[in-house]
Amino acid sequence: MGEATCGACGLTAPIRSLFDLNGQTFCEKCVKTASQEARHRGQPSLYVPLISRSICARCNTFIGEGTAAVQIGGARFCGPCSTLIKDWDYPVWLKISLASLLVLLAVALIHGRKYFHAGRQMYIGERLVEQRKYADALPHLQETLAVAPGSDKASLLAAKAAILSGDVASAAKAFHDHNDGHYEDGQDGQFLEVNGLWDRANHALEKVEAAQKLAQQDGHSAEAAKLMHEAASLYPQLPGIAAAVDALDGGAAFERGDYDGFLKFSEKQWREEPSSQNAGQLASAYACKYAVTGTPSFFQKSEELIEKARQLAKDDADAQKSLDEYIPRIQYRLNSRKIISKTEYERLFRGGKASAKPR
Repeated sequence: MGEATCGACGLTAPIRSLFDLNGQTFCEKCVKTASQEARHRGQPSLYVPLISRSICARCNTFIGEGTAAVQIGGARFCGPCSTLIKDWDYPVWLKISLASLLVLLAVALIHGRKYFHAGRQMYIGERLVEQRKYADALPHLQETLAVAPGSDKASLLAAKAAILSGDVASAAKAFHDHNDGHYEDGQDGQFLEVNGLWDRANHALEKVEAAQKLAQQDGHSAEAAKLMHEAASLYPQLPGIAAAVDALDGGAAFERGDYDGFLKFSEKQWREEPSSQNAGQLASAYACKYAVTGTPSFFQKSEELIEKARQLAKDDADAQKSLDEYIPRIQYRLNSRKIISKTEYERLFRGGKASAKPR
């Protein structure tokens, strides 16, 4: 059957006593060491008898040295068998079956492409949620829901991302538009987490609404500010909540006669958002300071900000309407150096007719 030589120690021995490891020939003693070294290098460490490499995988005849042989995959074939395999004529029915399977595969891939895309979008969205990048995650999860609206996991992930990015409308759509708000497992940890976030956000919104109603009434700004602070603590992601807290803190300062505090909050709001409303409130704060101190610079700053507020509101009908109600009260304060409540001003000059709030 022939002999071969060990590639490690040079021993020449019959093929039946030698082994093959990763295409190299070893004797029984050397192959164990070579196998361990291959394992440490991260290479395949399985060795097989060399004779297995010397027998045709089809006809089991010995392939001697100098004999034509062909390696196909992990098997060796003698010359005649290799020619037969290469030129193998597969039956027509098998060829037709293979073609049909390929057509079916193509149709399945085309039809399922949107589902593959949806799955990928959910994977990306889930990773972004884990990284607390909620605003970035939401569009990916919404794409998933557009294809698979019945997915509990996608719905809950989208609702969580929306709530924690301050998008209440999208949270409501993802959470309650999913099977009419029904989920497969009401005790699932993810469902309980998102349901808790939703309840907390709604509790905060209730406090915001109550604070806004109180803020429209004289003498209740401190109470309104307290509620707004509670809402901000419950749901700090709510857009505009920080500005609302500052506005009500400023109103509370006005009502207790802390005009320095009123001015401080008004200046902060104006720096953060130079809108017509905030320009009007800052003008009101300077008017209060002028009424108390008589300092001409406060008077001048108040009038400059009144004009600025009008300029900013020129393309906004609602803002103009608010200023038409607000500015006369500021001008009264500047001209009389008297600080009176909105209710008192309404009683004196407008027959008690109700109007918008700002001080």
